[in-house]
Amino acid sequence: MGNNFCYSKSGMQSTMSQLLCEQKFNGCDVLLTAGNIENESVDCIVWPTDQQFSNVPQNDKPTFIPANGNCIFVGSTKKTKKNYILAVVQENNEMSFQDQQDEERQLIYETIQNCLKMANARQMRSIAFPVFQQKDHTTSATIMIMAIKLFITEQKSDSVTKICISLNQIEQVASFKWVFQQVFEQHNSTKSKSYSSTINPTFMEEFKSIRLIQQQAVKEGTP
Repeated sequence: MGNNFCYSKSGMQSTMSQLLCEQKFNGCDVLLTAGNIENESVDCIVWPTDQQFSNVPQNDKPTFIPANGNCIFVGSTKKTKKNYILAVVQENNEMSFQDQQDEERQLIYETIQNCLKMANARQMRSIAFPVFQQKDHTTSATIMIMAIKLFITEQKSDSVTKICISLNQIEQVASFKWVFQQVFEQHNSTKSKSYSSTINPTFMEEFKSIRLIQQQAVKEGTP
């Protein structure tokens, strides 16, 4: 279990998120923050769950599974006062280890794209994502940040102008900051390509490139 950001030295729960990185990209602000995602000043929060909605309060559980895609929009109420997108993510344990990893990467990529499209369609101006866990923080960061970057590049959003990834463990910070800087370091040379619902060649090329850089950095003793 990782160390949490949610409490200050006095033991009181923090109501402020710490800004770690920010990038203006094609008219959209992409932010990396640390803290409790519920405290983010956004129109919509993404909440990863499974097909049984096991981490969703009983009264808030949807009564259906989405037929297309894996995201369910839950509008704000007097009780919650926030909009949520429930992102249904489920592991397939019958697959081989390698196939399962590939499937999970694909699912995270598609889920982020689907959430952003849904937020845009509902005229949301801002959205916050928690960390979608993968085998290591660098893999999670690469998939998430690349999916966001490609959405902004390819979808030309006319509504969403702020996208936030909220970290809740100290161990996540170094990897996410490093990948964030690597991904947006080259943003001026990125060219738009037609959207594909699957992980496209641009993503895979940059994913492999970042992994190679990360492996070299590890050998040299950097994060």
